[in-house]
Amino acid sequence: SLMPGVEACLQAGKWVPEAEHEAGEGPQRSRINRCSLLPPLFDGCFFFLLGSFKTPTKDELTKLLREGGAQLLNRQPKPDSDVTQTVNATAYHAPPGSDQALCTHYIIYDPQAPHKPSVVRRGKVWSAPTTWVINCITAFSLLAVPDPELLV
Repeated sequence: SLMPGVEACLQAGKWVPEAEHEAGEGPQRSRINRCSLLPPLFDGCFFFLLGSFKTPTKDELTKLLREGGAQLLNRQPKPDSDVTQTVNATAYHAPPGSDQALCTHYIIYDPQAPHKPSVVRRGKVWSAPTTWVINCITAFSLLAVPDPELLV
């Protein structure tokens, strides 16, 4: 399955080829990453999981996000809330000058789910598909959120 390799990447701080992961270097690399004191991948980011999830499951996503240093929200963030827009957190691993450098709150949905949520891109609140989460972990960077039209 995709998950063990993806988890190894989260801990290692970079993409770990499956063969290496199976050879058992993952734990050692994760210790190196932790000792270097870099913030985890999703440091400074808040996530709300919207709707139902098949692959990865909601539990797997929660685990991956938590391991990546994300904070999970129980309520959907409101784009027009002053509380949300004045959060001082910044996403450490987003490329400077990118849209993601300004965004701190993500509404995550499964692009394969029957009901697509309306797209949110307002200030610090963006909606993003689960595939984006996995791609970010694989690249160990907060990538640009794909255009929803491209996910059809």
